[in-house]
Amino acid sequence: MQTLWRRISRAARWAPVLLVLACDRSPSPGVGDSAGGVANGSGAYSIATTVSSTGWDIAAGPFVVLPTVDGGMVAGSLLLPEATDRTVSDTTGVGALLGDGRLELFARGGKVGVARISVEAGASPERGCSAWPVARLSVDAGVTVLPWTAAFAAGRVTAIPLDSIEGLAPRDSARLAADLTRLASRLPDDTSATFRALPFVVLRAWRGHNTDTEATGGFVVATLARRVNQEDDPKEERLVLVVDAPGADSKEWTVGWHERASGHEEELVVAEPLLAFRATGARDVRLLFGRDDGIALSAAVLSQSAGGWRVLWESALAGCN
Repeated sequence: MQTLWRRISRAARWAPVLLVLACDRSPSPGVGDSAGGVANGSGAYSIATTVSSTGWDIAAGPFVVLPTVDGGMVAGSLLLPEATDRTVSDTTGVGALLGDGRLELFARGGKVGVARISVEAGASPERGCSAWPVARLSVDAGVTVLPWTAAFAAGRVTAIPLDSIEGLAPRDSARLAADLTRLASRLPDDTSATFRALPFVVLRAWRGHNTDTEATGGFVVATLARRVNQEDDPKEERLVLVVDAPGADSKEWTVGWHERASGHEEELVVAEPLLAFRATGARDVRLLFGRDDGIALSAAVLSQSAGGWRVLWESALAGCN
């Protein structure tokens, strides 16, 4: 949504909303907490490992690549964690960050391929605009590049598969959708008179697990919507949820982070979950989100802690003022 990207402030773009709907959860550490990771008593969570001054998990590598609208599967945007809104286009020193040039490609379900990366400056933007450097991908002859949602330097991260609600049995899918709409309807910041009391519909949902054992708990990432179907002025609200789901009993589920956006359907830009991962050798669960409306592009990483989810890192914004 062009107007949203131009009007929204940096502080508001990824502002976390932490809501614990049960009463037996301990407070979440703040962003300013020590970077030294310590697991809680259950061993299920740990705080951020080694992070840079911007909050980026250094173990995840020196960059992340996101596919872009016009790049197909063989090009993307190179996001540098330390870039500011004014330096997103700067390619100084990027070559040294590429290492051997090997890149691992991930979809929400896991790793889907390996490629080689080369970087070039983005197209010269018009005045008042900026663009991330372009990452060009190359693969061996005969190799097909499968659809991917994020890429990291090889060996830096391990994906946590996100299973789509569409792959569940109809009964399980319906139950999960009902649980998510129930949680969404209970959020206390529902202040819009336009949408209040209207039912939510689950557009997309994925389940992930904190460990290899499903019984130890997991999380759900979902996008929901509710609509006002006025022919002359249709409006929509979209809600992105990250839900802690420690077991099969949805009564124990809690909303750890959420984001709302409302307006005309074709103009809405909300956080899109791209990948759940851990930096290699770490236990911390991360969720990578992106926002891309074809004009502006940014990303953020959420980190799971004992009290919910928090924004660990937010990229600069490339786009137009």
